[in-house]
Parts: sequence; structure tokens; C-alpha cells
Amino acid sequence: MTKTYSGLVHLNGNLLASIDLETTGLQAGYHEPIQIAVVPLDSDIRPLEGVRPFYTTIRPEHPERQQKRAGYVHGLKMEDLVLHAPEPGRVQDLLVEWWENLDLPVGKMLVPLAHNWAFESRFLEAWLGTGLTNTLFSGHARDAMLFALALNDKSAFLGLPAPFPRVGLGSICNRFKIVNPNPHDALSDAMAEAECYRAMLTMDLL
Repeated sequence: MTKTYSGLVHLNGNLLASIDLETTGLQAGYHEPIQIAVVPLDSDIRPLEGVRPFYTTIRPEHPERQQKRAGYVHGLKMEDLVLHAPEPGRVQDLLVEWWENLDLPVGKMLVPLAHNWAFESRFLEAWLGTGLTNTLFSGHARDAMLFALALNDKSAFLGLPAPFPRVGLGSICNRFKIVNPNPHDALSDAMAEAECYRAMLTMDLL
């Protein structure tokens, strides 16, 4: 029996979910995702009560490819990932099982909310494949970074100063005084992204 969630009405049974990946570098298909978080959200753009986020590390198949800067950013220890993280195929199976347990109506899926979805989606497709990615996630993604750029455009059109001189997640968090307790951890960033998106939906440009 399918479940009814308090999601946004206009999503017609699809469910908004904040998504973040940490990776070994910037080139999808060569570098790999090593941590993922998927947080289903309710109609108030807050984590759904009683629904466990999907959150895990992923063992890299090519740890030698990690860019040095990526290691400095996410802080995950490559030797720990190689020794203890589940391998990519196992995480894929766990993600599908978690998604199936959401019991969404037939044909419904998760609507991604991400910061720079173009980046995140390339890594998802390289890892999951296009078919599975399109089964789990809607193509109608939301993106707080693109939303910030659109609000800058709207402000310029109205002759107002840009509300977001910088559009990185940290900068937008600072703009709204949102505390991200563990930046560049996938779950912490996914939670912060949802808070930023909610704040942007309620802001007044005038």
C-alpha cells in the first residue's frame, strides 16, 4: 500500500528530496562519489518526520584518482573508505531498497533539490546509470544556486542590488544566518541546502 506524504501539492505525488554528494574530484565518470545523502522533505521544506534519510559513504574503486584538493575539502580519509565503506554496487542496492520502502505511488519519484544539480546529477548518472537515475529521480530538479542567480536577475530587472553576490552554499548560508555544522559532509550540506531553499522562497526582494 502506497504512503501519502505531506509534500508540496503541485508535485502531484512526487516527493521533494535534498541531495548532496561528496566526490574524489570534479570529473564525473573518472572521479567517483564517496558519500551520498538523500533527505525527503515535507511541504514546509523540512525533513519528513519518521523518514530516515539515505546517508552513507561509498568505497572508491579508483582511490588513486582522488584530487588533492577534494580530500582537503570533504575531509574523508581515503584509507578508511577503502577499508570500511560499502562498495558502490552494494550502496546502489541499498539506495534502491530505501527508495522502494518510501512506497511512493506508482510512477512517482523523488524531485531533487541540490546545490549545483548539474554537477551532482553527472556523478549520479555515471554511478547509477541513466536508466536507474531517471527511475529514482525526476528531471524537474530544484537548485538553490540557480534560484539565487535567478533572484539576482530579477533584482537587476527591478533596478535593485543583487541579493546574492556569491552563490556558493556557504555564502547563501551566511546570507540567511543558517548554521551548517559540518560543511562538506553530504548530510549536513543536504540539510543546509533545504534550509537555504526555504529561506529563499520566503524572502522579500522589495
